[in-house]
Amino acid sequence: MNDQQLTALWRYNAGSDAMVWQMMFTDNGDLIGQKRCLSKREAFFFALDTVTGNLFCDNYVLMDALQAVPAGEGWFTGLETTSGNFAYCYACQSCSPEHQGLWAIDFRSGSVVWSRADLTFIANLGETLLVCKTSFFNGFPERHFLRVDPLTGRELDQFPLDMADVNPLRADAAHEEVRQQILLPDVVLDGMAEAQSILQRVGVAAASRCELLVHDSFIIAAEHQFSASTALWHSTLQLWQHDQLLYCDVMEENALQPSLNTMLLRGTKLYYIKAKNELICVVLS
Repeated sequence: MNDQQLTALWRYNAGSDAMVWQMMFTDNGDLIGQKRCLSKREAFFFALDTVTGNLFCDNYVLMDALQAVPAGEGWFTGLETTSGNFAYCYACQSCSPEHQGLWAIDFRSGSVVWSRADLTFIANLGETLLVCKTSFFNGFPERHFLRVDPLTGRELDQFPLDMADVNPLRADAAHEEVRQQILLPDVVLDGMAEAQSILQRVGVAAASRCELLVHDSFIIAAEHQFSASTALWHSTLQLWQHDQLLYCDVMEENALQPSLNTMLLRGTKLYYIKAKNELICVVLS
């Protein structure tokens, strides 16, 4: 479109067989992500500078230090949280979706700072991490909750916490999007008069589905249109300021499902995923 004024700051391509799966941000603003290669059932981590898009590392495999093999069979892994400049990864228990183990990784150097196979992450409390350890009594599992230092993994509680103390800690822990200063879009539903009015004002009318993010003078919409003739979805990202279209891109074409949950805003940077495998950053200015 002729009236576009914004362009992509940088692009990261995860590879033809990969899909960008998870993203988090460290306190210094680095982006840590996970990509998953479906045909080979392999999961890798990547990290980049959000100012330049330069990679610190790519195709990082989370390893089981004791057995010297990929953790979680190389597939059942993910990101739990971040603290300082570290990201904290997990693997899943064998034959179970439950998380087991915690790895503190400095992705700028690609090094494991500490890892604890006996811990399961519960919540990021800011200065500490709430975790649990599982033991067995007469064949039945018992969970013991405690706090650890995010820099060292050292246990800070001499005895396990009482549940009366644990529940308030969990309730008071900030959600990851709040803690990482991320804004996520809302799915526009019937009855959301204000959101529907905003979309109609910028010319998005009667979309099959739409996600909307309004920030200061900017309106960002992901429009997902269904074709009855092909039974496929077409997803488009559009960005306006003062109702003037500044940026437009096709996120997905001829897809079996709408490309939902593929954009977020952090500060003045919009991040979105195109065709599942390309991460794109646009600066709002």
